[in-house]
Amino acid sequence: MKFDYIIIGAGSSGCVLANRLTADPSCRVLLIEAGGEPDTNLATIPGAAVYLQGSKLDWAYTTTPQKQLFGRRIPYARGRAVGGSSVLNLMMYVRGNRADYDRWEAMGNPGWGYDDVLPFFRRSEGNKTFADDYHGTDGPMGVETNRHRHSLCELFLEAAQSIGIPYNPDFNGAAQEGCGYFQATLKNGRRCGSKEAFIDPIRDRANFTLLRNAFVFRLLIERERARGVEVFAEGQITRIEADSEVILAAGAIGSPHLLMLSGIGPAAHLAVHGIPVIADLPGVGQDLQDHIGGGSVSAILKEPMDLGGQATDFEGALAEFERSGGGQLATHHLDAGAFLRLDASDLDPDFEAVFMPSLSEFYRSDGQMDLTRVYLGGWVSRPQSRGSVTLASADPLDHPLIDPNYFAEPRDLQLTVEGVRRRMDILNAGPFDEVRLGRADPGDMDNAALELRVRRSALTIWHPTSTCRMGTDARAVVGPDLRVHGIEGLRVCDASVMPSMVSANTNATAVMIGEKGSSLIRQ
Repeated sequence: MKFDYIIIGAGSSGCVLANRLTADPSCRVLLIEAGGEPDTNLATIPGAAVYLQGSKLDWAYTTTPQKQLFGRRIPYARGRAVGGSSVLNLMMYVRGNRADYDRWEAMGNPGWGYDDVLPFFRRSEGNKTFADDYHGTDGPMGVETNRHRHSLCELFLEAAQSIGIPYNPDFNGAAQEGCGYFQATLKNGRRCGSKEAFIDPIRDRANFTLLRNAFVFRLLIERERARGVEVFAEGQITRIEADSEVILAAGAIGSPHLLMLSGIGPAAHLAVHGIPVIADLPGVGQDLQDHIGGGSVSAILKEPMDLGGQATDFEGALAEFERSGGGQLATHHLDAGAFLRLDASDLDPDFEAVFMPSLSEFYRSDGQMDLTRVYLGGWVSRPQSRGSVTLASADPLDHPLIDPNYFAEPRDLQLTVEGVRRRMDILNAGPFDEVRLGRADPGDMDNAALELRVRRSALTIWHPTSTCRMGTDARAVVGPDLRVHGIEGLRVCDASVMPSMVSANTNATAVMIGEKGSSLIRQ
């Protein structure tokens, strides 16, 4: 079998690539996905995302023991389905701020500054709330402000403003700092992930082939050029060739893993596993960055909250949503939040806070809904700690070793603790007095006690990036054109190429990378 382009990974970036490249009817495109179709209706219901984690749609990784988290291994969900992690994620549509992308350009990546990438954000976006210079309205990916947000969100915004946090109607507009409502990848009240936005509309294109439940064992490299892939599907190994390019879009875990299995990566590490070195690229799998949330703040309510529906169990809530489009499953439960500047020396917000008034689907315990507390989560926007993705063995079926190396840099922990205090200030503010019983938890703790609490509770926010970092320095893996250094006909186009973490949830940026990557390829 031969194609012009082979795309590996039908995630947030890969789906965009397939859509845009097949717009040229003369361009034959193969999209390979290790998982299958998200065949459950739960995949499109906003409040049911947690039920898909750990399912067959999830790679179900775990990290290595984390030194700063008392050796805990952290569950690490990543999507394994058409749509990738946009099938599992909590749908938050947040791009980051201007400085994030101008920083990319300053790191040696011309064409990736904010003014350069904004048109690619707009190209994807079908926004039903905003129509201005910062937003697109006719793109395939639905973006909405949730119409079923909880009534306590307004109280949260009042409390935040009462302690000096300004109201911001649009986190993706002219400025990021402030409190307001998040937008989500929703269309008519249902999830609009990369599958729904970019793959479903092109399934009938004659030049598009989608190969599901197919595992790429390695890239085929001959004379320093990518020629194709070796794929395991339906019980046999097949060689598939690419006349133009092979494009890796397997994400911040999958892309470096496959590069190393194929002999592209740190030479000494490959030699340990008996893999012949094709290209010694020391940065492959390095510089892993991820957001980590810790020290969640909560307040006990005087009266149990009303979730806005009649059902008191999941099956009932599911039936209610299907019947009316409302009820507790009609929201992703992360409707409001704030971007805060904790360090006065930072020019841009360095902390993201998320208000969670109803946790019926995200933090279930023995099937019981917690209606007695409101939570305010959060994480450091631009962590300094750096980790890695490395090989466990040369067997393609073995999961790689994922070490985010959380809190290796003391500043990340210090800012997280400061974020606990700022979030308590919000929940302890006057507007919450009418519903709050007592003071917010964790209460009056010194820094040492708060650090201990954070390290015991911290979990990933599922935003891995930068393991195939873009740049021109010795540790960069791809150039600004996303071509792998030293190998012709091979690009990486997904969250792994981010030169540094964006101050946001990462799905919107991954979609933008797919948009810009497809433009670079078509040029």
